[in-house]
Amino acid sequence: MDFIIITNNNKVYNFYKETNDVFYFQKKDFLDLLEIVKEEIYKGHKLLSDPIMYNLENSENPYKSIAVSKDTFSDDGTQKKLIDGVISIARKIPNRKNFSEFSETTLEEFRFIDLNLLTDGTKSFSY
Repeated sequence: MDFIIITNNNKVYNFYKETNDVFYFQKKDFLDLLEIVKEEIYKGHKLLSDPIMYNLENSENPYKSIAVSKDTFSDDGTQKKLIDGVISIARKIPNRKNFSEFSETTLEEFRFIDLNLLTDGTKSFSY
């Protein structure tokens, strides 16, 4: 399946850059990435991976990678409502930490977790 990855994680970028389209946004936060994903959804791309936190343990992770379809589709509004709802939920997440508030060791762990979540998620893509 062809897909585009939108990420702020250099580990994801380096892993996928040879085989997929990857839009890498260094130091963009979660809400910034969601706004970028929203732009793609409004262009007709389809959301393929879960843009919300996978679990509470991962909610502090400043890295996020989201997959959208490479192709565009006509949308009945469902995709737009979905991403708008995700952004609304994300704005309610209290006190998300900045990159600078974590040690490099912790950031590397977060990068690895994000890569694994995306890789596991891409195994089930179908549309």
